[in-house]
Amino acid sequence: MFPIVRVGDINAAGGIAIAPRPTVLSSMQPLAAFGSPVTPHPCCGVPGCEIHCVAVVTTTGTTVFAEGLPVHKVMDIDTCGHPRATGDLKVLVGGSGGGGAAPVDTGLGTASFST
Repeated sequence: MFPIVRVGDINAAGGIAIAPRPTVLSSMQPLAAFGSPVTPHPCCGVPGCEIHCVAVVTTTGTTVFAEGLPVHKVMDIDTCGHPRATGDLKVLVGGSGGGGAAPVDTGLGTASFST
């Protein structure tokens, strides 16, 4: 199981997920939008490293959805090749779950996410 990725969470090189899913919060922060752009991060600006200037978050799992699209989790690989490094430790997704819906405190009440 891996922490869910929200706006403001970073990849291994410091690239920040910046686009929100405004209707879904985790610990009072919006989840990162599906395919969220990532801020430029090292080695952006160095010849041959353009991909680090225009990266987006990608996902490797499709068992948990928000707003009808898969959520992102720590260890998903951005298009630049860097894995997502930080997320909400209170909301874990992916892995070898037993199915069903797990209650999660989103800070606004309890929501259910299928795992």
